[in-house]
Amino acid sequence: MRLVRYKNEDGVARWGIVQGDAVKEIHCEDSVEELHNQIRQGKIETRATLPVKSIRLLPPTSLCAAVYCAGLNYRDHAREVKMPLPKSPIFFTKPSSSLCGACDDIVYPSVVKLLDYEVELAVVVGRKIGKDDVVDNGNLGDFILGITILNDISARDIQLAGGQWFLGKSFRTFAPIGPIVQTLDEEVVKQLYSLRLELSVVDAHGENPHKKSQSGTTSEMVFPIHKLLEVLKMRLDLHAGDIIATGTPHGVALRSPSRLKTRFAEIFGVPPAKRIASFLEHERKTNPRYLHVGDTVIARIFSEDGTIDLGEQRCRVVHDEGVGR
Repeated sequence: MRLVRYKNEDGVARWGIVQGDAVKEIHCEDSVEELHNQIRQGKIETRATLPVKSIRLLPPTSLCAAVYCAGLNYRDHAREVKMPLPKSPIFFTKPSSSLCGACDDIVYPSVVKLLDYEVELAVVVGRKIGKDDVVDNGNLGDFILGITILNDISARDIQLAGGQWFLGKSFRTFAPIGPIVQTLDEEVVKQLYSLRLELSVVDAHGENPHKKSQSGTTSEMVFPIHKLLEVLKMRLDLHAGDIIATGTPHGVALRSPSRLKTRFAEIFGVPPAKRIASFLEHERKTNPRYLHVGDTVIARIFSEDGTIDLGEQRCRVVHDEGVGR
């Protein structure tokens, strides 16, 4: 089942089932937990049918959802940034205020110089998951509403200069999510680790001269979804609507300093803060693959046979003052 959360002309947030070019409104409160209960019990009641083009897509989750992101959880991404694979999952968070819809603008903050993209498969929690709950690959649907797309937009200069990830990933609109939440039926679970992730960036002329793109498959995941959930639930309760982003494949704009340059800096005793500042300045001057105002970021996740398709994100990058909501 392919779900969306949306508003139509009356401005009320609703959930619906996507069927071709139409959306069937689901009769329920704007509650992830209630929706998940209806789906698990097979008691979904639908109402009006609307054209997809007539609705405004919303983040398919709760207003105050917690967002947990797995870092370095793809082998090919770890290789490209020259980082060792983690021995246990690494997490950082993004605030709920960073979430936006799949067709909303990404706002380029005036304080940021290096804006990057990271397409990720994300899961939407459907009910509370506590310490004593047993979650495995076979019963994910009992706890998870479904899977969707999240773009972990990152201000690399803020992230690296600050020595931590949170602030560089937490600006408003830095987590476009959706459009589709695909519920976890048997076929979806079977293909969870063979899905394709693709992202491309076109400029104001519809071109991509600097090959800003990502392409990969969920087979590159280091830790599967149930393992990520296991690590989180042992430390905190997960609630309906919470988001877990499961990592990104290779192809991000960020490069890594060469080992030779790093070794020279160590030999000559260059302080770490100065090394980072020098690297960031070099990235700004020589790496054209970062996002710019006027770019449009297009992200998709799907199965090769077409049975799973999480829709398409299409988000324009705008100046601070360009927000029009």
